[in-house]
Amino acid sequence: MDVNSATLKRNAGIIYTLILSLGAMLSSFVYFASQEVEDNTLSLIEREIPILDKLQQLDSFFTEQELYLNEYYANQNQTLYSENFLQTAAMTNGLLAQLAQEDVVDDKIQGLLDAQQEIINLARRFDINMETGDPNGDMWDIAREHLARFSELRQETKPIVSSIAMETNRRVEAQYLQTRQSLQQTNQTVLLYSFLILFIAVVVGRYFKSYLNVSAKNKRLALFPQRNPNPILSLDKGNQIAFANPATYRLLEALNLSIDSFSQALLDNVSYQQKQIMDNKQQHASFDFSLEDRTFECELHWLRDLDTWDLHLVDITQRRLAEEKLSYQAFHNTDTGLYNKNKFAQVVKSVTASPNHVAVGAMEVRHYNQLMSRFGLEQAAEIIMELANLLNRQFARHLEGLDYAFFQTSDKQFSLIIQTDFCSMQIQDLVAKIELTVENNLFCNGIHVELDFGFCCYPEHAQTDQALNRALNIALEHAIAIDHSSLVIYSNELGDAISKDIELTEKLRVAIEKQELELYYQPQLDILQDKIIGMETLIRWPTSAGFISPGEFIPLAEKSGLIIPLGEWIVESACLRAKELVDNGFDDLVVAINISPLQFRHPNFYQMLIQILKKTQVPPHVVELEITEGVIMHNETETIELLHKLKKLGFKLSIDDFGTGYSSLSYLKQFPINKLKIDQSFIFNLTDSEADQAIVQAIVDLGKNLNLTLIAEGVEQEAHLNLLKQMGCQEIQGYYFSRPLPVPSLNELLASQIKQRKSASA
Repeated sequence: MDVNSATLKRNAGIIYTLILSLGAMLSSFVYFASQEVEDNTLSLIEREIPILDKLQQLDSFFTEQELYLNEYYANQNQTLYSENFLQTAAMTNGLLAQLAQEDVVDDKIQGLLDAQQEIINLARRFDINMETGDPNGDMWDIAREHLARFSELRQETKPIVSSIAMETNRRVEAQYLQTRQSLQQTNQTVLLYSFLILFIAVVVGRYFKSYLNVSAKNKRLALFPQRNPNPILSLDKGNQIAFANPATYRLLEALNLSIDSFSQALLDNVSYQQKQIMDNKQQHASFDFSLEDRTFECELHWLRDLDTWDLHLVDITQRRLAEEKLSYQAFHNTDTGLYNKNKFAQVVKSVTASPNHVAVGAMEVRHYNQLMSRFGLEQAAEIIMELANLLNRQFARHLEGLDYAFFQTSDKQFSLIIQTDFCSMQIQDLVAKIELTVENNLFCNGIHVELDFGFCCYPEHAQTDQALNRALNIALEHAIAIDHSSLVIYSNELGDAISKDIELTEKLRVAIEKQELELYYQPQLDILQDKIIGMETLIRWPTSAGFISPGEFIPLAEKSGLIIPLGEWIVESACLRAKELVDNGFDDLVVAINISPLQFRHPNFYQMLIQILKKTQVPPHVVELEITEGVIMHNETETIELLHKLKKLGFKLSIDDFGTGYSSLSYLKQFPINKLKIDQSFIFNLTDSEADQAIVQAIVDLGKNLNLTLIAEGVEQEAHLNLLKQMGCQEIQGYYFSRPLPVPSLNELLASQIKQRKSASA
């Protein structure tokens, strides 16, 4: 149906008025609904959620305060209080002040304020005690009382913080439900309005068809964005440029191109996108287009009613350069230019999703922390950069023809991914070549660098990226931990061993807490007088499956730090046993206790012994502390000072496993030692090995010249006993005389010896 322009304009005005009225009504409704949503949202963003964040931070600060004070107690470093604790306390007070200003539960906030104030007061007294207290007095007891009260206060704050958080969460939930209801009502209203508009459009569409066909072309000609800074073009059916705005010609001028050459450059990309639009029945498509040194983001629109194509170009050259720079920084080390840990994780994830065999390696600079401490951060970075360049060149040389990637995953660690089925021998050969190259090179003013290597393979050792990373870390950590090799290739046995160690460590932690371990005592015999003169304290761990060997759990205790509480329990229990022996008339027997190197070097070791002596009331002269060679040679000055202090307290001191370490005889004479214990490794083949006989004889002669008592461990045969008598060794212990015994069996042995002596004297 034909209608004139005036009629069409009048009808258009009516429709416009109607739609405008409906739009005004909708806008009013949406406005008030959105205000409600905005109010609720602002309440959540500006008040409720920040309160939850502050509560979380507050809980963390309470925990950190307790942690710093416990660490202060453990290592006596006042900086933990003066800097770390006070800073955390200030932040805690600030959070509490902020929360107090909010409309939250005032009485509960006051409870937190009171608890925090008590914590600060206790901490001040704790610091004064640690700084000025007498280590030989009650300093540690008072400190532990303070720490116990800190823990109580910490536990008191937890339910208060949790209660406030729960109340806040309830408000958040209520506001969320209200906001959701408002949004649902708004959506329903908008949907109704849309259907109404659609109905109006259908009713009046026939009146506007002719008008829109005519006016659309006129509007295109009249209102086309002439001043648009971006190039805009219109293409006809033959893909000839029917229109180009001024920005297009400015671009062509800058690139020194004609409109025809520009059209030809676009043609291939445009033709493909046109086909995609038609095949998929779409209205538009987006694609990138490069011309000269510029990159454009292009949008192609199909104007069906006008039977033309609209093409909009936006110069994104700078944006793409910025994106490429960010992408480079995200996946590369800024110093060396190597791929970083992010790229490594990405590549590991991709290779584990493929069926290809892959060898993955990690290498870490040995003693990197010492390197940094000695030469400083800047010079250490130069060393790492030189090392990275060297490794990069060597891998390019030795892995030529293979698909591989080299990464720097941390300041001191590199990684290597080789997409090939690398066997163990090939890995060993590669590592040997790299080690030789690194060893023969000096870095940054003649500094030597050593590496530790860990390798694993996909899919032999792991089938997922997480499992592969775990296997790689296990191999590298094992390589770092052992002394005899710089390379460890992962095996299922190694992984199982690590998992077993973790499980056993946790069981040991529980066993120590529940005091499930036992002490056994191996008698020591004076072979000249044929009588028991003492006993060595040995730890045993009984379980439902049998005893777990000390050789298995003691290293785990040292590695995990559990040796400190375990060692303290052993010392106290052994001292109680020694006191019991004295009370029963065995005041000539000495109870020997093995002291772990970590325990000996602990800052509280000496004070711990004083407290145990006070608690058990054991005479110190019946207690012998066994210390290994390695311990006494560590920091000789401090060690000698501590040994003299222990000697002054009345303890007997012995060097355990003598001959297996690297003790300097020049220092040995300075140590206030009572006894040398000849290691059982020299006794085992004593009857058959002339070398062992010579070593044992030398140790015996050395001990006699230094006026030290000699005791041989591991005596299992009568022949051992006879040879040791001939050499002049007076004391022994071992299975020939007695195995390690539990307390009841030891008491029976001591009782039988008393009976034998009484019978002999009668």
